[in-house]
Amino acid sequence: MSNATPPAGPHTPASTPPPHARSTRLTVIAICGAAVLLVALGVFLCTPKRSTVTSFTQPAEITYTANGTDGGTHYVLLQHVRAPIAALGFGADGTSALDHYELVIGGDPSGGYGHRVRVEATGVDPEQLSVQWTNDGVWLDYPTGHRLFVPAKSFTGGR
Repeated sequence: MSNATPPAGPHTPASTPPPHARSTRLTVIAICGAAVLLVALGVFLCTPKRSTVTSFTQPAEITYTANGTDGGTHYVLLQHVRAPIAALGFGADGTSALDHYELVIGGDPSGGYGHRVRVEATGVDPEQLSVQWTNDGVWLDYPTGHRLFVPAKSFTGGR
């Protein structure tokens, strides 16, 4: 017979959690870390990068001051818009959301803001663009005969 006396008071657990609690906690941390990495990778791969291919500056003899417009210098920029994921070739055509060209017309020479026009004409090399400035707006012409007019009210007044 044992004469050991049981400890007085309630039983207190050891300060270290049991092994299964530690492994569960590590699993949750690993899953959360993997989710954060996947989201960051997705954002990086799908965020388009813009590079200016060519730009055209409004000539000094053309002004846009009628009807309360800004009277400043304006620019037409041809930008190549490409998301890094486009390198995987998911889009069969060159005008996908992953890889395409845009025109930015406005008062920002860097093309950060302005009136955006996506170039989608089949068989047209966007880099063959020519620009004709008029007091009414801008004509954008390609050697193929494609022609686009953007009225001044679309890109003046801080747009």
